[in-house]
Amino acid sequence: MNMNKPYSRLRLLLLLVFVLGLGEWAMAQDSTAVRRDTTAIRQQGPIRGGQRTGRPPGQGTQQASQPQEEGQINFQASDSLVFISNQDRIATLFGSASVTHSAGKLKAGKVALNLDQHRVSADTETPQDTLSQPVLVRESDKVRSNRIDFNYQTEKGRFEVARVNVQDGNLIGTKVKNTTPHVIYLEDAMYSTCQLDHPHYYIKADRMKVVDQEKIFFQRARLYILDIPYPLVFPFGYLPGKFDKKQSGLLEPTYAYQDRQRRGLGLQNLGWFQYFNDYLTAQASVDIFTSGSYFISTQTNYRKRNNYSGNIQIGYSHDNSGLEPTDPGFSTTVQKRLGITHNQDISPYASLNANINLRTQDYYRQNSYNNEDRASTNASSNLNYRYRHPENVYNFDVSIRQNQNFATNVTTVSGPDMNFNLKRFSPFANEQTSGQDDKWYETISVRYQNTFNSDFEYRPTRADSAKYNWFEALRDPSKYREATGDNRHYQYGFRQQVDLTMNQLIPSRFLNANINASYNEYWYPTTTRKSFIPDSNEVVERKVRGFTSARDFNTGLSFSTTVYGLMNMKIGKFQSFRHTLRPNLSFNYRPNFGSDFWEYYRDVQVDTANGGRYNRYSIFENEVFRGPSQGEQRSLSFSLNNVFEAKKVERDSTGEKKEEVIRLIDRLSMSSSYNFAADSLKLSDLSTSISAGILPGLDIRANATFNFYERDTNGRKIDRYLLATSGKPLELTRFSTSTSYSVKWGNGGGFQANDKPYYPAHYDPLNQSIFHPVDPHFNSRPVQPYDSPFSFSIDFSYSWSLNPGSSSGPNQRAIINARNINLKLTPKWDFRTEIGYDFVEGKLTPSQFSLNRNLHCWDLSFTMNPFGDNKYYFFSLRVNAGRLQSIFQKLPGLNNLQRSSSETGRAPRGF
Repeated sequence: MNMNKPYSRLRLLLLLVFVLGLGEWAMAQDSTAVRRDTTAIRQQGPIRGGQRTGRPPGQGTQQASQPQEEGQINFQASDSLVFISNQDRIATLFGSASVTHSAGKLKAGKVALNLDQHRVSADTETPQDTLSQPVLVRESDKVRSNRIDFNYQTEKGRFEVARVNVQDGNLIGTKVKNTTPHVIYLEDAMYSTCQLDHPHYYIKADRMKVVDQEKIFFQRARLYILDIPYPLVFPFGYLPGKFDKKQSGLLEPTYAYQDRQRRGLGLQNLGWFQYFNDYLTAQASVDIFTSGSYFISTQTNYRKRNNYSGNIQIGYSHDNSGLEPTDPGFSTTVQKRLGITHNQDISPYASLNANINLRTQDYYRQNSYNNEDRASTNASSNLNYRYRHPENVYNFDVSIRQNQNFATNVTTVSGPDMNFNLKRFSPFANEQTSGQDDKWYETISVRYQNTFNSDFEYRPTRADSAKYNWFEALRDPSKYREATGDNRHYQYGFRQQVDLTMNQLIPSRFLNANINASYNEYWYPTTTRKSFIPDSNEVVERKVRGFTSARDFNTGLSFSTTVYGLMNMKIGKFQSFRHTLRPNLSFNYRPNFGSDFWEYYRDVQVDTANGGRYNRYSIFENEVFRGPSQGEQRSLSFSLNNVFEAKKVERDSTGEKKEEVIRLIDRLSMSSSYNFAADSLKLSDLSTSISAGILPGLDIRANATFNFYERDTNGRKIDRYLLATSGKPLELTRFSTSTSYSVKWGNGGGFQANDKPYYPAHYDPLNQSIFHPVDPHFNSRPVQPYDSPFSFSIDFSYSWSLNPGSSSGPNQRAIINARNINLKLTPKWDFRTEIGYDFVEGKLTPSQFSLNRNLHCWDLSFTMNPFGDNKYYFFSLRVNAGRLQSIFQKLPGLNNLQRSSSETGRAPRGF
């Protein structure tokens, strides 16, 4: 018996192998039969190609190819295919199954394909398993559901607990029906822009209809925040499911509640956005209040790539200081603004730029909360045309500039100004020689330019109550004379200038000797004459019309060289030092164009005391270029520039030497001049300046001016040197210094949380157990490294000027500004600020603090300015999605999520 046991086991093993082989042969025959049936069906029915892969799960599957013909179906499965042909031909695919048709593609763990009814079906018994959950993909649309029935011929479908994706949002419905390719109906549906499976906020409706994934209509809807329902129920409504940048539409207004006692209730940003085409868009909005105040703003933008771009802005505000005209202190103010920006490249060599800014005095003070706008007392505009010759032979510019000072009510208009510049050329240049081989006459170079200037200055005698504005005075010379008492309305003139330079007068490599000359010619349409009237003891001025010209010229000789001083001294890592000196000595001569020979200046009696005093005046003093100046000039000028450098030598761990030249002082200069032709005060002030880089990124600049002469009791200079009387050689009259420094470090995002945020599926507002007063992970984890991005820039400026003859002492100004301070406390907390301090006034300058927090699908922001005349704050807690922000702003109770101290209710720029 014992001997027969091994043989009985062997027979049992052979029998098992035979049975398994027979079973495998039977399965192969069955698969062959299935393939034969499938082939036969493919020839009879609409299925033109089917794919089945025999790869086991986990080894990858081929994707079903896209149908190449209309009505063709491609399918595949990683496990098996079961075909049943009773009343209907039904094929069931198991394991990562997919069915592809021109109408869409269905993917699921198991898919049933009904060939006779043209329907595909899929469901899942485990909704938590996203791998087996059915997904219907149609073009860029994707619908995920627990069960999908879809007719690929009529493109209608039915879904259970389905999620429909729209732009930046999701729709979830317990029952979903697709009646047409572009219309979807949902029952017991939710819409939210929160991407969580259970969103923080959503709109829940009995029924919803989605058209083209762009329009969402709902019936009996309610807003839920943290599963807490809002008290109001909306009987019906509409939400935009998709925003198209190339689409016109209404601007969503905002409820305004600031300053109700003075302005009442109102709506802001009520208007329309119009999209004309890809090159032109426009927008118009209005803020309107029950007190009768309103603000209208329009903006038109246009752009054509590589050609032109610009915008036109128009603003108009009408503000009442009360609700009724009978209110105490009731008043009405009207403010206007016109802004035009245009940039155009007419050709590769010509361009046109315009920046027009016209406004009334208090427009920004009434309608803006930007500190720079509100502090501005000027409005400037300019228009420029530039042309450059293709070979840079000449340049031609035309410009018009306008500036309006609201503090003094003075307006200036400069232009049109035209400037023509000819490229400097050398008429005797020899192309065969260069440098030291040039003859003296070959180094002569000539430059020519001419300028046409015109200007208009409106300075009314009654600045605070002028009868006419500057534009009325510009159009009508009589109104200009009435408002200013001056007959100079619009001034213009023409000037030509020729410069001649000759280099290398002395053939030396160490000394540069140059000679230069300049000639100017002026053309004027009018001149000025003055006469004295003894009866009234006054000087009368009159304008003489007629073409008049004037000329002046000057010449000069200059010598310059460069001297190097080297010192080999080792101090730390510094091996040597170099001092570079560049002295310059020049002599300039200009004749006295105030003499009677030139006839540019005349004498006029100014009074009758002591036989009469006379003053000398220029007949061109009221013209644009003012004409040649009087006084002979024979001046000797001296300047000295210094640069200090050091060579730094370092060695690394391998002994390799690295040399670097560092500038200790970038520039140290001084200059002065002595006029031999002057009758007094021949020595001019000494001007000095220094600039140096103390640290990488930290530069300091300073300028100082010194006087050599004494002063009288009124603070005027007298012709007596300080050194001869008081023993001190110089007197400091002006000093200024400035520095700036920028800092940026950190690459991380602040403190990184190790635990994932907790988002429960259902919220119970009375359950406080999820809120821990103490971090549950406290003292159980190591201290986290803090590598937060941090950047700021500091500007400091100080100026001092002597105020001789005044009891108030010198004028001083010292301000430090810290700008662009940006600190990212955590990946979601962001802090920004700008702050400044005036050391002379002893107070903080207008500043701004901003704190922002990213709350997943919410944004928390707070901005304030606690200093200066314009104090304000803005608080906002709003949804990230712009399409739902307006809903929260308009609903009672939820509009308190945005509060401000602004009188106008308008947020500061960038808020």
